[in-house]
Amino acid sequence: MFLANTLRFVERGHVSSFWTPSGEHEVPGETSDAEPVPGLAADTEIDPDTAAAMEQQLREAQEQLLSVPAGQIVANHVIGLFELAAIHLQVDPPNLEEARLPIDAMGILVEQLGDQLPEHQTLSAALHQIRLAFVEVQNQPEEDE
Repeated sequence: MFLANTLRFVERGHVSSFWTPSGEHEVPGETSDAEPVPGLAADTEIDPDTAAAMEQQLREAQEQLLSVPAGQIVANHVIGLFELAAIHLQVDPPNLEEARLPIDAMGILVEQLGDQLPEHQTLSAALHQIRLAFVEVQNQPEEDE
């Protein structure tokens, strides 16, 4: 029932702040020009069976997440940043500005966390490769059509 009550509480706009590792943050108040989120009507009730199933799924997902070392999860996110940057470098024309952010974020994680990450050497090599790819794409002459 906790999840169902929380969902109803959030849907009705009663959340005044949210917590992050950097502290508590105020949630801006509703404005009159705010568009409703599709499928989240304020008067929508979740039946108890659905709410119980959702809570069970949440518990199972949390247990699964807790069974994996945090370093492995962070390393997986680093690989996701690599893939995101590569996608932006491979499109025609390459989107260098969109590729730059995931490369920089990957650099921060790999270089600052170092040996705390599993397979640190592999991640460092991947960072080096995506940086080289960025420079190579950046230095390619633009083709005139």
